[in-house]
Amino acid sequence: MSETYVLYGLLAGIVTLIAGLLPLFIDFKGIRYIIAISAGVVIATVFLDLLPETNPKEDGWIFVLGFLIFYLIEKLTVLHSCGEMECEQHSINMVSIVGMSLDNIIDGIAITIGYLTDPHIGLVITIAVIIHEIPQDITATILMKGLNYNNRKILFPILLAAIAYPIGSYIAVFIPYTLHQPVIAFVVGAFIYIGVGDLLLEAHKKFNLKVILSVLLGFVFIFAIERFIH
Repeated sequence: MSETYVLYGLLAGIVTLIAGLLPLFIDFKGIRYIIAISAGVVIATVFLDLLPETNPKEDGWIFVLGFLIFYLIEKLTVLHSCGEMECEQHSINMVSIVGMSLDNIIDGIAITIGYLTDPHIGLVITIAVIIHEIPQDITATILMKGLNYNNRKILFPILLAAIAYPIGSYIAVFIPYTLHQPVIAFVVGAFIYIGVGDLLLEAHKKFNLKVILSVLLGFVFIFAIERFIH
């Protein structure tokens, strides 16, 4: 069995680490556009790659479960992507850190199950996961900087979040094949919440034509990836 899916999980972890560290060295401008692109990428992935692998009549309740669990993770941990100068200054505690890691473990599982279903789906899910995590990682570090956390205190949750991806990718190997479709259905619900309930709403807090174009760019990016793969 190929171990490419574990490499995909490791790649997601490396990108998370880099994205989380960057705000320590540079001041970010234009995060809103990254969020908007991420929204387009995640939503396009749902419709083009994930939904066709499910059975909506059978999996409807699993869609809802994925949506609600990610809704609860975000609202209970109070962590989400936000535009520059708009992040609320709240503490990042162990609940937030565990929530970030749980989110990433589920994403790692999604990468592996997608790959085992169809290698190109695994690749697209990996791309969607990486892109939608970048603004969240940047946001988390900006919040911690704003709370005057020292670099060591900032590094701990970033490392934990990064390690969670390959852990999730490896855990997924032990999920029986009969559960692969329900897992993808769960990811559909999760991605719908992330793409629409979090990223898209955040990107459109203020009207900006460039934000609309950035969302469309996210869709175009996935269309291009699909065309290249096929």
